[in-house]
Amino acid sequence: MTNTLRTILGGSVLLAAACGMLGAAPAAPQSAMGARPAAAAARPADALLAFRDDGSLERPRGYRRWIFVGAPLTPDDMNDGHAAFPEFHSVYIDPASYDHYKRTGDFRDGTVLLKELSSVGTKASTSGKGYFMGEITGLEAAVKDSERFPDEPGNWAYFRFTDEDGGPIHRVAEPLPAASCAACHTASAEQDSVFTQHYPMLREARGYGAGEPEDR
Repeated sequence: MTNTLRTILGGSVLLAAACGMLGAAPAAPQSAMGARPAAAAARPADALLAFRDDGSLERPRGYRRWIFVGAPLTPDDMNDGHAAFPEFHSVYIDPASYDHYKRTGDFRDGTVLLKELSSVGTKASTSGKGYFMGEITGLEAAVKDSERFPDEPGNWAYFRFTDEDGGPIHRVAEPLPAASCAACHTASAEQDSVFTQHYPMLREARGYGAGEPEDR
């Protein structure tokens, strides 16, 4: 393959990936999409996410193919009918950051965690009584990025793709005020503002090395 052909194909792949993340069918100029300059495109978080010039985040695509790490639930009927977070929280981490975490036991700069919210549906099944997922109600993101968020605790920023009272999932989210998320995460999370105490997949993987903990 000639160098010219490699260049053309490489540009096509990158453009297709960008359109897939933004959910846009036609290609658009970088200035219209609000993408970061090409010189900064190699940074880990930017390879997964599309930020606009105002700091808002485009809704990620393909995250259900990431690494699933857990689904905590604090239902209303176990919290006097007023749980702060009554939904299932299905949490995913991007694969590259999961691999880094396995090797080092740390969350790298550029780690992205996605939290998909699901309502509690029925509480009865042929298997017995319990809590069973209902409908998807929201999507949130946590991004560790020391360059974009140098003043946030742990360099983590948080995004919610629904309004505070719910509703449809939006295409774009602005960073949440640090006090709305960071205070709880820094005070209660087991490791680096991440609630690893609730994610056995991460606890088992931590510092495991190059292998897969599920293959032990």
